[in-house]
Amino acid sequence: MINHFSVLGVRLSAKEEDIKKAYKRLSNKYHPDKLLGVSEDEKQQAAVQLQRVKKAYEVLSDKKLRNAFIKDFNNVIVNDPTAAMRELWDEYYS
Repeated sequence: MINHFSVLGVRLSAKEEDIKKAYKRLSNKYHPDKLLGVSEDEKQQAAVQLQRVKKAYEVLSDKKLRNAFIKDFNNVIVNDPTAAMRELWDEYYS
């Protein structure tokens, strides 16, 4: 499960204003129009990151979705930490 708070770089107690600022900062950082002089591979990686940022903002900016995410995230029990880290690695680098 992706931690939307870490994607945006905000704390669990972040206010709506902080979430919006983080979203704007990261969406500008990863936006294709802002990536001049980078390789196609870097543009593809930035596009993946931009999608993660958009999804995180979508969840955290909606009170209902945010509360549901926090509830689900707190209920996650990791039985195999190695498999969980591999899953995160694959999501980030694929």
